[in-house]
Amino acid sequence: MTDDDDVLLDELATLLGPHNEPPPEVLHAAREAFTWRTVDAEIAALTFDSLLDDAPAGVRAAAQPRILTFEADGLTIEVEVDATPSGRRLLGQLVPAQVAELELLSDGEVLAVSSADAMGRFSVALPREPRRVTLRCRPPGGATVESASTVV
Repeated sequence: MTDDDDVLLDELATLLGPHNEPPPEVLHAAREAFTWRTVDAEIAALTFDSLLDDAPAGVRAAAQPRILTFEADGLTIEVEVDATPSGRRLLGQLVPAQVAELELLSDGEVLAVSSADAMGRFSVALPREPRRVTLRCRPPGGATVESASTVV
């Protein structure tokens, strides 16, 4: 670059300076997009669903609770969908065992909140009718993990 180029760049910076800041909505959108950079590491994949596994040939099973397993880097969430006369609920276990705050979400709306105890156990009330839900797990000081969205 020559001295003339430097002078031109300085003049452009002076002229555009006040107009060079992006609008607040652009900054907000950029921050939100940046948070998605690690989304794959934070979603626990569905690795087992008792509804999808084939029963052994010739075996008739009585109605049993549905079992699901979600796995993320360093955390497994095991859940059982249980129907009782008083309603449906999700019984779960975090592996390794740890305390955590949990939220059951559907379409971005929080349906229920629960806590896992020191053994990693938790229980969450489910809606009466099956819905597509996500379980969000927030261990203290750890990364938030969300289960893959599943109909329960």
